[in-house]
Amino acid sequence: MKKKIIFLDGDGTIWYPTTTKRTERSDWIYNDPLTKDNHLVHLSLTPGTREALKVLKEKGIYLVVVSANPYSGKKAVKEITNRLDYFELSDFFYSCRASVGGDPNGKVPIILDTIKELNLTKEDALMVGDNYFYDYSAPMEAGIDALFIENGVSKMPDEIPTDMKTIKEVSDLVDMID
Repeated sequence: MKKKIIFLDGDGTIWYPTTTKRTERSDWIYNDPLTKDNHLVHLSLTPGTREALKVLKEKGIYLVVVSANPYSGKKAVKEITNRLDYFELSDFFYSCRASVGGDPNGKVPIILDTIKELNLTKEDALMVGDNYFYDYSAPMEAGIDALFIENGVSKMPDEIPTDMKTIKEVSDLVDMID
C-alpha cells in the first residue's frame, strides 16, 4: 500500500489505559476520580508503536494525530500534545489535530484540510483507529482509505462489512506501507 500521509487516532490506537488496554473504552481514564488528575502515568503506548512511527517517518510519510476530544480548539490540541510529549513522540508527527467528540464525521474535514494543505490527494491518505464509526466508516465514506484496529469495545454496525480492512496494532503498518 502506497501512502504519503497517515492519520492516527490517539486513545486506543497510539496509547491506552495500562490496566484495561482495549477491554474498555479508553476515555474512562480521564474521568475516573483515581486517574483523572494524573492520567498520563496510567497510560501506556500500544505495542510496537514507537518503533513503527520511527520507521514510517523514515519512509518520508507524514504522520498526523487526529483524535476526537471533549474539549474544543486549542485546549483539545494541548491535551493531545501533552500525551505525545509525555511519550516522547512529538518529533514523529507533522501535526496534531482534534475533532469534536460527539461527531463521528468530525475527523473527515480535518483530514481533507490537511491533505489540501500538503497538496496531496485522498488516495495518498490513510486513517487508522479503533473506533469503527469515527476512524473507519466516516473516512471510507469520504473516499479515504482506513484501517480499523481490532478490539472488543468499539460499537459496530449491525452488519459488519465483509471487506472491512483491519489490523491488530499500529506496528502492523510497517509491513503494509511502501
